[in-house]
Amino acid sequence: MSYNSFCYKLCLNSTLHRRERTTMDVLRGFLLLQAISSILCENGYFNGYYFGAASAMYFGMDHFKVPCYSFECCTVGGGKVHWIRNDVGKLESLLKEKLFGQHIANKILTRQLGAFLLDPRPEKPFVLHISGKTGTGKNHISNLIAQARYFKGEASNHVLKIIGTHKYSTLDADKARVLLKEEVSEHVKKCKHALVIIDESEKLPEGTLNAISPFLDKNVAIDGVDYRNTIFILLSNTAGNAIKMFTDAQLEKGRNRDDITVLEMENLIQEHLYNSGELKHSSLISRYQLDAFIPLLPLERRHVQQCAEEQLNQRRYKCGCETSACVSTRANEIANQIDFSGRFSRSGCKKILTKANLVCPLDRKIEL
Repeated sequence: MSYNSFCYKLCLNSTLHRRERTTMDVLRGFLLLQAISSILCENGYFNGYYFGAASAMYFGMDHFKVPCYSFECCTVGGGKVHWIRNDVGKLESLLKEKLFGQHIANKILTRQLGAFLLDPRPEKPFVLHISGKTGTGKNHISNLIAQARYFKGEASNHVLKIIGTHKYSTLDADKARVLLKEEVSEHVKKCKHALVIIDESEKLPEGTLNAISPFLDKNVAIDGVDYRNTIFILLSNTAGNAIKMFTDAQLEKGRNRDDITVLEMENLIQEHLYNSGELKHSSLISRYQLDAFIPLLPLERRHVQQCAEEQLNQRRYKCGCETSACVSTRANEIANQIDFSGRFSRSGCKKILTKANLVCPLDRKIEL
C-alpha cells in the first residue's frame, strides 16, 4: 500500500468513527491527523487536504458545523457550540424565581415538560394548552420555556410565534388552515427541536388548528419533516373567566388555592374549549393530542407584589434599596397602583413594569 493510500484511509476511517462527535472534536482530529500525515506520509500537506476533503464529503454541510460557533444551528447539548440546551434544571429555577401564584403550571411544566426535554427520542411532540386572563403569565411562561431550551432564549431562530390576530383573522377557515400548515411545517423542517407558539389562538377562524393535527401524532415523519422533538404551545383567553370564577368560589369556601387540583381544572378547561373557542369540536381534543392543559389562576395582591419585587431585583440599583425589606416596601408601593376587582388584580402582573418605572426609573439611582 502506498503512503498516500495509507494516509487517505487513516483519515477517512477516523472520520467515520467520529461522526457523532462535536465540531470541536472534528477540528482536533483534523489537526492531529494532519500532523500524523506530515510525519508518516509523503507530501504531508497534500494528504492533510485529503482528510479535509474526505471529512467535508462525509459529514456534509449539515454535519460539519464550523459556522455553528458563530451562527445558531440545530445542535443539541451543553457545550458552547450547542444552541439547544433542554436544561430542565434551568426551567425549574426559572419557574421558582419568576412565576408566582401558579402551582398547577409549575407542577405540569417541571414534571411533564421536564420529562419531554430529557427524552432524546420522544414518541410524539409535546402539546401544551395554556389558558388564563390577561396578565396571569401566558407569554411569560412561553418565554421561560424558550430560555430553558435555547441558548438564545426567546430570541432563538428555532422559536416560531404565530398570533391569531395577525394575518389569520382576515382569512376564511380554509385559507387559514393552509397558511398555518405551511408556516409550521416550513419552520420545523429547519430544525426538529422547534418551539411553536400560537398566541391568541381563540382569534383564529374556527377549525384552523385542525390543520396541525396530523403533526401531533406518533408519526416518524410527514413529508420528510419529523415533529417528534417539537413543542407546541397554544395560548388562549377562552377559559379565563371560568377559571377566575371557579377559583373565586373555592376561596370563598375557605379552600386554599394550592389545593385546587390539576384534574378538576383540566375538566373545566376541556369542557369550555370543546364547546366554544379555538378547539370547538376539534380533533386535537377528540384524538387526545394535547398533553397538558395549564390553567392560570387569577393573581391576588401578594402575587402582584412578588412580581414587583422580582422586577425591582432585576434593576441595577434596585430602586435605591440595599436590603430586601426596602425592596419589599417599594414593591408594596407599586402594588398600591394596580387596579383590583375584589381579591384579584384586573391586569395580573401585566402593568408591573410601567408602574415600577413610576416608583423608580431604571437607569439612575434613587436616594432614600
